[in-house]
Amino acid sequence: MLKFHAAVIKEIPIEKTPVTIGRKPDNDIVIDNMAVSSHHARIVMQGDTYMVEDLQSTNGTFLNEKRILSSALQNNDTILLGQHSLQFVNPQPVKPPEPPAEPKTEEAKLDTEATVLISPVRQQQILKEEAEPSGPVGAPKSSLTGLLKVIEGKSENNEYPLTSLLTYIGKSETAAIKIKGFFAPDIAVLISKRPAAYLLPAVKDGYPKVNNVSVSGQLELKDNDILEVGGIKFLFQLKPS
Repeated sequence: MLKFHAAVIKEIPIEKTPVTIGRKPDNDIVIDNMAVSSHHARIVMQGDTYMVEDLQSTNGTFLNEKRILSSALQNNDTILLGQHSLQFVNPQPVKPPEPPAEPKTEEAKLDTEATVLISPVRQQQILKEEAEPSGPVGAPKSSLTGLLKVIEGKSENNEYPLTSLLTYIGKSETAAIKIKGFFAPDIAVLISKRPAAYLLPAVKDGYPKVNNVSVSGQLELKDNDILEVGGIKFLFQLKPS
């Protein structure tokens, strides 16, 4: 099942492997978004187990919000590729491959259902719909909304409410919060809004910094944490919705 933020786009059963995923039209699953690499990831079979593998993508492949190179897929696993996600649906028990497949360096997972193309115009429509007063799906149970406030450096705005399920910081056109600089990555930070927390997985190991410590793996943002990226410091706060 392919989703763009909370919107389900299409369901396509996986009938053969490998299944390639990327921005170019020669992929089995085409995702028309600049945050997705030309050939981003693929799904393969190892024995009786589905595996998802990153194909050296620019912005990485995330399985259940943890960046992976290769990992076995379990029922209802979610892979994130840019602003899109794929939910892997396989109700049958999964046998571990032999030898057991442990994530290589990180972790990953994907969807037995894939999707096709969604135009940039439609993507913007979905983003606008998510910002409507009814609020996004999966709002924190605490009824608190995250906010990034610029406390050092220059940015387009002084404050950025974190109302989307995924918020990107970088110099890419798809990033909600833009940073500048020749060496700044297209996607420097990914903030994921979950039912009761805001999670920040390291897009690149050791980058960015939270409370002056380089991020490795994934952490949960706490009220008054300081996020540093691209010469800008943000104060993370939780405000009543």
